[in-house]
Amino acid sequence: MSEQYSHLTDDEIMAEGAKIAEERAQGKIISIDELCARLGITLETALALATEEASRIYGRPMRIEVIPNRRQ
Repeated sequence: MSEQYSHLTDDEIMAEGAKIAEERAQGKIISIDELCARLGITLETALALATEEASRIYGRPMRIEVIPNRRQ
């Protein structure tokens, strides 16, 4: 597993996660940018965590494939 870092403590992350879950239960849509900012993590960390969770759920290795921005 790659190292993931946040400027928040574990307790702060859990508290913020609970707030986010409550907001989502009320129908609020939270962008990945807002989620990363609120949890104090980078987009790369969020994608790494999502890959690990998908691998756990599906029982096989998953990966994120980065596709370069073609608009440039």
